[in-house]
Amino acid sequence: MEDTVIRPIKSPADHTAALHQIDALMVLDTLNATQRAELEVIAILVEKYEQDQFPIPFPTPVEAIEFRMDQLGLSRAELADKVSCPRSRISDVLNGKRGLSLELIRALHGELGIPADVLLGKRAAAIPADCADVTWTDFPLAEMAKNNWIPTLKPFADSAEACIRDLMAKAAVSEPHFAGVAFRGTEHKKPDPYAVNAWLMFARHQANIQKSVSVFDPSNIDAAFRREIAKLSLYSDGPQRAFDALNDVGVTAVCVKALKKTHIDGACFRLPNGSPAIALTLRHNRLDNFWFTLLHECVHVERHLNELDFILDETEGQTGAFGNEPIMESEANSLARNALVPTDIYEDLVRNKGKMSKSRVQQLANAADVHVAVIAGQWRSLTGQYTHFSKLVGQGRVSDVLNCS
Repeated sequence: MEDTVIRPIKSPADHTAALHQIDALMVLDTLNATQRAELEVIAILVEKYEQDQFPIPFPTPVEAIEFRMDQLGLSRAELADKVSCPRSRISDVLNGKRGLSLELIRALHGELGIPADVLLGKRAAAIPADCADVTWTDFPLAEMAKNNWIPTLKPFADSAEACIRDLMAKAAVSEPHFAGVAFRGTEHKKPDPYAVNAWLMFARHQANIQKSVSVFDPSNIDAAFRREIAKLSLYSDGPQRAFDALNDVGVTAVCVKALKKTHIDGACFRLPNGSPAIALTLRHNRLDNFWFTLLHECVHVERHLNELDFILDETEGQTGAFGNEPIMESEANSLARNALVPTDIYEDLVRNKGKMSKSRVQQLANAADVHVAVIAGQWRSLTGQYTHFSKLVGQGRVSDVLNCS
């Protein structure tokens, strides 16, 4: 017999030729060592080609469950007891009325030994480790679905963990950021940890998509830079100009819808590549709040973020809702205010806070080279009279420029 030529199998013709080679070797009365090795290699190549071209379809999860139940002689009621699942839910799964949650997949894999990839419907798939401290259904699933952050899948109880884990993957986080956030609340406001985590993960996801390609240098967002950002408030499209300016110096800026019970105005955090990002919520959708919050986050990025993974801010009160270090927050507040209102003009505001007219607010805004909303907002903050100058603070004006995801 002539020496066998072994080639990769890439086409039906190659496959047919390889089968002929196997037949030719198989009809020999005896095979020497070389021929046995050739037969083994060709058989492996044929098997690999056939697996790739003619894969055996997976059984459906329900087929796999029913097959294993038959092997073990389990009734539906006994299966429900074995995997600690309500009997009605097992019936719905086996009748095709609802899908498998990751929790049930873990139980079926652990108790019945059904392969994980069969239950997940994907070859070589693995079941993610359980996060024992996380109650997946406590995330604001309906609100997240309404915002198109996750699919609208019902019942939410079955899809909750899978949906949140998908968002975690997009945000490049291995688990929700419950650690490191002090949800102490203020007066009558206490943030919901699950809503806060949902918002933070989606903000990270959006920033990952839009991340700046410029190299970040903290010295590029110093006091002079912040002052130039403040002056952009004079433009009707100033918020977008500010985001673009930040992008140019390596800071990704995004706008993400506020979720109920988060009390977040803004945040900053690091992306997987180490570059910083700022996210604002437009919770109040006012020009004065936008400019102060943005510059507050700029200070954090320049001075504080290098020691932290993320910083969450509620900028209405003196304490904030997240237990941030008071000295850090005081510095961010002070430097943000300095960027918006030069010291001499701010001192004028302080001296005359009890007798301020609209015309005087406009005069001070002209002198500060900022939008009138900035001065009106600073006066309201100084006096606590948040019903005054309501027509000057630019209510609803930010969303006209920036679209929140």
